[in-house]
Amino acid sequence: MNLILARELAETCVRMYLDTASGLTPEIAYFRWTNPVTGAEKPFDANTQLVKPGGDILVYASDRHSLLRPETVESLFILWRITGEAKWRDYGWRIFEAFERWARLPDGHGYSNLLDVTVVPPQHTDKMETFFVSETLKYLYLLFSDSSTVPLSRYVFNTEAHPLPHFIWNKED
Repeated sequence: MNLILARELAETCVRMYLDTASGLTPEIAYFRWTNPVTGAEKPFDANTQLVKPGGDILVYASDRHSLLRPETVESLFILWRITGEAKWRDYGWRIFEAFERWARLPDGHGYSNLLDVTVVPPQHTDKMETFFVSETLKYLYLLFSDSSTVPLSRYVFNTEAHPLPHFIWNKED
């Protein structure tokens, strides 16, 4: 049951990438919904945009920026290692290609956050969060590495993507 939920949540996160014009996720997204009592769909306003026509993901104008966060690619890495399903790598590659195409600086010397992922080309912000290199790119590297590289049977990752070895307490400890 947990793996089913993990797959479905990851698929939703991937949709937030793949349904935008740039292939990169906005910082904040909402879901289209229908009021269960009245059956009426939540109305849109001038600041709301469907990421994909006919889709279910909504983004407000103030939320269309991207900080190049790691959480989705972390999930892809974990699901790849647990299931061996190629689609998690395929999704990761598409996300990596979007980072390379849109977030990489024109001179090739680094990456930048983006102002609006719903348009192409998105404008750079001239700022890159440190977690992009320390977490996002690390998880992408691990996603495409051999499973013997930092094996999940011997390591656990903390919230900053640092691998910590498993250990067993001795009676003397």
